[in-house]
Amino acid sequence: MIIVSAAVIVNDLRQILICQRGAGGSCEYLWEFPGGKLEKGETPVDCLARECLEELGVTVEVGQFLGALTHSRSGLDFQLIFYFARIVGGEIIAKVHRQTKWIDFSEIGQYELCPADKDALRLIGFYFFLDKNKIKH
Repeated sequence: MIIVSAAVIVNDLRQILICQRGAGGSCEYLWEFPGGKLEKGETPVDCLARECLEELGVTVEVGQFLGALTHSRSGLDFQLIFYFARIVGGEIIAKVHRQTKWIDFSEIGQYELCPADKDALRLIGFYFFLDKNKIKH
């Protein structure tokens, strides 16, 4: 099983960051939450820090664990682990993505997400109905 760590990056306006994949590969031009595959000996939190720096040029503080889910694609099984995070350094640069956007969670239905990220909405959505002071990001 391939383990993937993904960040739901939230800003001070309670907007979330989504990233659009480029041409080629799986999920071509679909939107996703930033993250990637764990490398040998890496924790999910370490993976998120590395991936956000490599893909977006930002340093993140990883916060609350949101949950995990499994997903199968092209005969491969994935476990996706989701965390809240916030940017603590750098400016977003779309190094591997076509573009990035800050959106209100209520707007997420306007974007076509990769299937695994779409499945994660049930993990994420619950927190956006809570009082903002209860979200630890």
